[in-house]
Amino acid sequence: MKNIQWKLLVWLLMGLSFSACEREFIPEISTEAAQIVVEGYIEAGPNASPTFVTLTRTLSFFQELGQEAFDELYVHDAEVIVRSGNEEWQLTEVCWADLPPEVRRQVLELSGFTVDTLAFNACVYIDPSFQLVGEVGRSYDLEVRVGEELLTATTTIPPHVPLDSLSTRELPGDSLVDWLEIRACISDPADRADYYRYFTAVNSPVLVSPINSVVEDPFFNGQSFEFPINKAEARDSTGDFETFGLYLVSDTVQIKWTNIDEAHYNFWNTLEFGAVNQGPFSSYTRIQGNVEGGVGLWGGYSFSAYELIIAE
Repeated sequence: MKNIQWKLLVWLLMGLSFSACEREFIPEISTEAAQIVVEGYIEAGPNASPTFVTLTRTLSFFQELGQEAFDELYVHDAEVIVRSGNEEWQLTEVCWADLPPEVRRQVLELSGFTVDTLAFNACVYIDPSFQLVGEVGRSYDLEVRVGEELLTATTTIPPHVPLDSLSTRELPGDSLVDWLEIRACISDPADRADYYRYFTAVNSPVLVSPINSVVEDPFFNGQSFEFPINKAEARDSTGDFETFGLYLVSDTVQIKWTNIDEAHYNFWNTLEFGAVNQGPFSSYTRIQGNVEGGVGLWGGYSFSAYELIIAE
């Protein structure tokens, strides 16, 4: 009994000593000025999307999020210019609140967003003449001026390597008889480095990129091969592990297959790697943007578009 009491006393004293050493930790809140975040794209391909640039500011880690905070994120009255060779285009800021009701309705239908999704006043810089259309092989310089701040970036639209063919394949077993896999064939050129990214849309016009959407060609340079085109899931989708990446019979599938330059690839590769490798034991991943004077991406795409109806 005395031995048990002695052990209890030792544990009690140890507990008191540890608790006496505890100190409240209050992290320092950074007072550094918010940086400007650039996200902009220019495309070359059939029915290419209009060139656009969004400008926002970084948020403090401890800042509370809400509609007011989102509204204040957007950078207004910036001078945004795109140059290529001797040509120059100045982009104009357009905000959701400025659009007529009919245009808003069309945007919602095409984007798949809802009124609740766009409750805050999202803004974007575009070419109002819609004359700024990307061309394969050309480089495009972006210049953004916000007061005394200057941000620059350059992207090149690389040659496009289309898919040779698309097909569907049944899976072994009886548990997934109504689900099929899409297979693609491609012939990768041997004389250069190629970087690829793809998107899918299922029974909807809204294209989504998969969790790992980019790939480079060092391991298959100059080869022809077959690979799966997995169905992309929205980031907030719970999904079904058993049918992950598969397509249901009767689905109408849109595939956007793109080529990007190396800097564009590095941005998505580091961003997606960091997104899937989180947790207390993961290493920090620095996102490799291509914007000087700020953070983010100014990226070019060359692409081809495909439609496939999933049939048995």
